[in-house]
Formats: sequence, C-alpha cells, structure tokens
Amino acid sequence: MQRLILKLSDEFILVQTEWIELSEILRKDFWSFLVDNQKIEELRTPIEIHIFRSADRPSMPEEVASMQTQNAITYDQGNMRFCDYYGNAYTDIDLKTNKANIYGTDFERIHEIAYLLILSRAGKNLDLKGLHKLHAFAISYKGIAFVCMMPSKGGKSTMLVELLKNLEVKMISDDIPLIDSWGRVHPFPLKLGLNEIPEELEIKDIVENIYFMKREHYGEKKLICTRGIKDRVENIDAKFTKIVLAEAFRYNSPHSMILSSSWLKTFGGLFKHGVLGLGSPIIIEYFWQSGWRDFIIKTRIFLLRCLAFFSLSIRARKIKIYSGHSPKETAEQIINFLEKIK
Repeated sequence: MQRLILKLSDEFILVQTEWIELSEILRKDFWSFLVDNQKIEELRTPIEIHIFRSADRPSMPEEVASMQTQNAITYDQGNMRFCDYYGNAYTDIDLKTNKANIYGTDFERIHEIAYLLILSRAGKNLDLKGLHKLHAFAISYKGIAFVCMMPSKGGKSTMLVELLKNLEVKMISDDIPLIDSWGRVHPFPLKLGLNEIPEELEIKDIVENIYFMKREHYGEKKLICTRGIKDRVENIDAKFTKIVLAEAFRYNSPHSMILSSSWLKTFGGLFKHGVLGLGSPIIIEYFWQSGWRDFIIKTRIFLLRCLAFFSLSIRARKIKIYSGHSPKETAEQIINFLEKIK
C-alpha cells in the first residue's frame, strides 16, 4: 500500500492507494507539502482518501440526484455523498469525518479527481481557519509579494515563467496563494503549469520533474514539480506584509502598461477571484453541501473571505496591468516597478 501524508498549512491529508503510478504523480503535485515521516496515529483529524484501482461499480444508494454538473451526478444519503463521474469513476465521501474513497481504472480521470478532491476539502477547512485561496499567481522579489489576478486562460503561467527568469524572483504560487484575515500573503506552491519550458528556467532531473495532467474539460497541461525548481520556490512558512496587488488584462498592443488602480476596482477583482473564488481549482461536489448547518458554514466562509480580501485591498499597493503582445516586456516592467518601491 502506497501512502502519502500531506500538510497543507494546518490541514493533514492522508492518501492511500495500491496504484503506485498514481501515488508518484500525486507526490509531484504536492511535493512542497509532503510530510511522509509523520506517523498516522500522530495526525490530528486528517482528511483520508483511499484510491482503489477497480473497474467494479461500488454500491450506491437508490436516491434522486441532489446535484448534477458537467463533472458528475451526485447523490446524498445522510452524511454520505456518492458521485458517479458518468461511468469513468466513482467516489463516496463521509462529509462529517472527511473520509473518502475513489474507484476507477482511468488513470488521468482518477488523478484529476484525487487532486481536486484534496484541494476542495482542505480548502474548505482552511477557509474556516482564516486562510483563503485567491485565483492568482504570486511571486516574491526582495521581500515584496507581487500578486496578480488574471482570468482563466489569461496567461498567468506564461507571465510567471517570464518573471522567474530573474534569479531574484521566487514562486509563491502558480495559481492560488493564500490570504489570511490580516491581508498577509502565504505561499501555496503547487506544481508549475506551462506550455513551453524556457531554457533560462533551470530544471533539475527533467525526466523525473516534468510530467503531464490530462484534464477532463481543459485538455493536457505540462507540469513542473516544485522539486525540480526548489531553489526558486518560496518557503511555505513565509508571510508577506509588503504586497503589490495587480489585476492584469489582455491589451491588443505591442507594448504593456502599468497604472495605479482604485480601491473599488481592485476590490471588485478580489471579490470575483477571491470571495467567489471563480477559477480556483476545486470540485464543487466536495465543497458545496445542502442543509442549514452548511448554509451557516458557507455564510461564515463568505464573511471571512470578505474580511481577508478587504484587509488585503487596504494593505497592498494596487495597480492594473495592460499586458501587450510581449510577456517578456510585461515581466520587465513589473520588475522595474517592484525595484522602484522596494
């Protein structure tokens, strides 16, 4: 039995499977958070995920579907939630104890489900502890956290890679930095996703540290394990109080521009990318529950997010970036801007 123990901030996740290849690829996804020397009995109420390589359909209740999305058909029975991924995979989860089982033989589908299930359940618990995901990329430069919100397909990874060509830049997160109730930025470095790997980005052990995730609705993406760029990844225990917060927009021009932004416009972006969490990598069937208890929990999460992103909007220097045709020029302008205010 292969075993992974992850610690995402204060959240422990225990993943067990006999599927060796799946265990190895999840290690790459969450390399910065591995704590395999931890004993199971020492874990504080971990999220448990057991993955079975099985073509057999597990027993599911005779219930009317409680939810149907493009991902799955969901059935609820008490604390148990059952999901049918249209015959490609099946899951069941006890929403009270956070113990889940995943069944299937489609490697790519099971990989994606396991990855998103971890982020969904851990993310909800982190929300309740005052640590909130922002759909943005973030880097550190000489003690400054630069956080940039962009829509999906907006070019976050491309801009991040251009910035990482500067040896004084470190990655805070490719996709979801964490923001606390005081508006501070916490690193959350998952794998780095990109289309092409520039020669300037030195990667150790390319064969082991470059891999792929084939996503159900977004196609295949090339990934770099943080182990391959570990000297360019920020310490996960760091906290940043000096912050530049940007919202970037595509600009149909050969040149890019950086301008000051108002509080109202910046908070509008934070509301969309943070409070609502549009674009954040989760599976809604593992985050959203029915009933008045979960309504109270979701209301609390909404208010905690509002507080955190309001605090960030007050603490940070606010700018907007009109990103032209050249990501290299945009990255150079960002570094020049950070250099002036450091």
